[in-house]
Amino acid sequence: VSRSMDNSSGPVLLLTFLLLQNTSSPKASTLPAGYGMAEPAAPGAGSSRNRSLVEYGLRPGEIAAASVVWGALWLISVLGNFLVCLVIHRSRRTQSTTNYFVVSLACADLVGSVGSAPLLLLQLSSGRWLLGSGVCRLGRDLQYLTPGVQTYVLLAISVDRFYTIVYPLSFKVSRGKAKKMILASWLCGALFASPACFLYGSNSDHHCNFFLPSSWQGAAYGIIHLLLVFLIPSLLIILFYQKVIKYIWRIGTDGMTVRRTTNIVPRTKVKTIKMFLMLNFMFLLSWLPFFMVQLWHPQETDYRKSSLLFLAITWISFSSSASKPTLYSIYNANFRRGMKETFCMSAMKCYRSNAYTITTSSRIAKKNHV
Repeated sequence: VSRSMDNSSGPVLLLTFLLLQNTSSPKASTLPAGYGMAEPAAPGAGSSRNRSLVEYGLRPGEIAAASVVWGALWLISVLGNFLVCLVIHRSRRTQSTTNYFVVSLACADLVGSVGSAPLLLLQLSSGRWLLGSGVCRLGRDLQYLTPGVQTYVLLAISVDRFYTIVYPLSFKVSRGKAKKMILASWLCGALFASPACFLYGSNSDHHCNFFLPSSWQGAAYGIIHLLLVFLIPSLLIILFYQKVIKYIWRIGTDGMTVRRTTNIVPRTKVKTIKMFLMLNFMFLLSWLPFFMVQLWHPQETDYRKSSLLFLAITWISFSSSASKPTLYSIYNANFRRGMKETFCMSAMKCYRSNAYTITTSSRIAKKNHV
């Protein structure tokens, strides 16, 4: 009996000795292999945010700086392009055929600013993609739609300026033709941006791809998109403006040509040409990195490197949307007057001044008619 009691009390004594050793020295206790320490879940949302930032490897300071710069560009772009549409809609002096194209450019910038930019900022600030594959495809499609539409609208503006200045009697871009050209620009931009819906997507790692996939489909679409949406329209734009500048320079330098030619280019049209030259230069320079990086880009396994590169090129391309309203206000006097009319503090004062100008001009017209 005593032997059986010794045999049964041995494991009990060993178990109590192990328990006393664990309680006396907790640092010496180890878990068996195959088990992991579970992190205690904090009651707030800060812990989940910190864990999500590690996926892209962006530091909180980098995300804060990116959010400030991106938010400033977004605010300037949205407010500025909305103001362009509002001024041209409300002011009669700015309702010309050329300004129809300007409104179309502003609408394309608004589509990119409202539909694409917030999604990218949300992705980088949260450290992962949270909105599913469908929203990822839509955001990338809108990001491709904006430069496509604007390229073809700028091409239509160059055609309009070429025939208005060089051949004013052979072809005139009326308002109806301008609307058809704008509609064709949007259709072509949407057509060439539609393959992005099928090439982009969100994978199982909660990541919306920054660049085109490294496959023959992605390479083929990148080359075709670069040629049809950027290079060929850009060469045509340069060709049209080269002929316009050559024509204006020939009229300005050759005195005999000025005397024999009734088509003397007014200063307002020359200033408009300068504005569109600056607009095309800034647009082509700011969107060139986006098209080039889609063909030559790093692998997206290194999330930190790919996210920083994509953030840089989208900053550069997005600055074009924020700079267009500033160019309109600098080079277009009618746009500045329209802004003053739009932001007139006293509506009755504006009404009286406009009524006075209308009545006086009608009286002068009646006297001249008589």
